[in-house]
Amino acid sequence: MKKTIFLLVFMIIVVMVHAGPEITFEKKKVDFGEIISGKVMDLVYNFENTGDELLIIKNINTSCGCTYTRLEKKEYKPGEKGTIPLKFFSKGYRGKVVKTVTVASNDKSDPYVRLVLSGLIKLKDFSVVEVDKDVLDFGEISISENPSKEVVIKNTGNIDLRILEVTHSPEVSTIFTKKIIKPGKDCILTVTFIPLQIGQFSTFLRVRTNAFKSPLLIIRLKTDIKEGKMEKEE
Repeated sequence: MKKTIFLLVFMIIVVMVHAGPEITFEKKKVDFGEIISGKVMDLVYNFENTGDELLIIKNINTSCGCTYTRLEKKEYKPGEKGTIPLKFFSKGYRGKVVKTVTVASNDKSDPYVRLVLSGLIKLKDFSVVEVDKDVLDFGEISISENPSKEVVIKNTGNIDLRILEVTHSPEVSTIFTKKIIKPGKDCILTVTFIPLQIGQFSTFLRVRTNAFKSPLLIIRLKTDIKEGKMEKEE
């Protein structure tokens, strides 16, 4: 008799624990394979309310702005199936990518389900900017001097690298040997400093390009400007 009562109580507890909505996904991880950067991937996560009460999708959060979801509805009856559509915008990405989507619902046993999407993104046509130095130290100079230094800019991509815009302070002037750099080639950037007042000085030269990654090239310039002509040590 005691065993029978115990089993009945146990079964009631089990039923109470499992009562309510329950969200069950067909798969929580999706690998879209290998794609070329720029392609938009349409992915779908299928789920079902395997509980015995109304399932409510409260919110969907993505790990970055590259994904987008929109549900047809937020409430699902017991046994009803649904889908979470997902768009992944691959432009600007390169290499192995892993992103997450968190689905919040009224499933008490698993209120926050983490979905994962991953894949390999390759570049087809791109330019890459590289420099031999990103700091130009002119050292101590006289206010009457106009020293110059050179920077080598190289394109290690497979399409033309274009110099689109150059910004700097009035104390700086620049000359490029060319502003369209072929793949595997380089150009010389000559930077001339024109001191306007005595004292320590630091500024930045900004070069905007069409490079796929890090299109803005920033070069720091620094110097210590003295009065009169600097005497060279023998």
